[in-house]
Amino acid sequence: MSTPLLRLPEQRPFYAIPPGYGLHRLSVPELSERSGEKALFDTLQVWEPRRKGHRYILGVDVGDGLGQDRSVCDIFRMGTIEECEEQVAQFITDSIPPRQFAGIIDVVGHLYAGPDGREALAGIECNNHGLSVQDTLQLHLGYRHFYIWEVLDQADPQKRWTTKMGWVTTARTRPILLDQLYTGVTTIDPLTGFSDCRINSPFTRDEMRDFRTDGALWEAEAAKGAHDDCIIAGGIAHYICWRLLGGETEPLADRRRRRQEEQARRLRLGERGPVDFRNTDATADELKSHEGLTAEEKQTQMEDDDEQLYYDPDSRGQAGTLY
Repeated sequence: MSTPLLRLPEQRPFYAIPPGYGLHRLSVPELSERSGEKALFDTLQVWEPRRKGHRYILGVDVGDGLGQDRSVCDIFRMGTIEECEEQVAQFITDSIPPRQFAGIIDVVGHLYAGPDGREALAGIECNNHGLSVQDTLQLHLGYRHFYIWEVLDQADPQKRWTTKMGWVTTARTRPILLDQLYTGVTTIDPLTGFSDCRINSPFTRDEMRDFRTDGALWEAEAAKGAHDDCIIAGGIAHYICWRLLGGETEPLADRRRRRQEEQARRLRLGERGPVDFRNTDATADELKSHEGLTAEEKQTQMEDDDEQLYYDPDSRGQAGTLY
């Protein structure tokens, strides 16, 4: 089955689709033939192609493929010190059966492979049809990079990661998912001016407008006749990004803000004149090591210090990875 790939806006650079994925670019005439709210269904919408050196997460909510419920595969680029997390692509369908939908996920996961060459980490909601999709991916398509279920109330950090794959939405996990997604999309990043979790999909935004509650956030649900599949898929992807980039350490969004504050502090100190151990958080030995360095060498040393703020998910136990 050949899956159409949405044509990117004219202002974006041309995206050469790698061969072997079964994708083709939709032309303007092909797009103009589509109409209605489902015009972009069964189409991979791309807002940003894969970028070298970045990690990607798939959040997947699986429907029955009978025209009632929707199946959604969201692709998120994990945030870094330099830029915030962003939704880069999305595939929506209400007609593809679950086992065939596994083929779509396999294509997208390989299209957005990570720096180590492995597929994007897939977080699939396994409440219903998702378990069938995950089983097909692993046993029949050879997919090998899945989210491993984490026990949040486990006292022993060594036992937090289970041997089970996928995400399960329950009365306990749904509030956590919605709370973290709400925080991500409503918190503004000071460096870019965008949300910590940047959402590009018009389908996701429409669902957010119809996602309501008269009480607590965890009680929110889609209005009558509306859907929440994009919200759940995006919520899973964002939650995994947040856990892998934060874990037991300082969350990435806080590190980014702290870095901006540190840069502003350095700028203020430079304007005040001489700097010594009495008006900075540096020791006398650290300041002495800067003596004799050129401005360019000092900048390089500061950038090296900033590099230490990065967090490598693969350095932490199983890190949600199944080999």
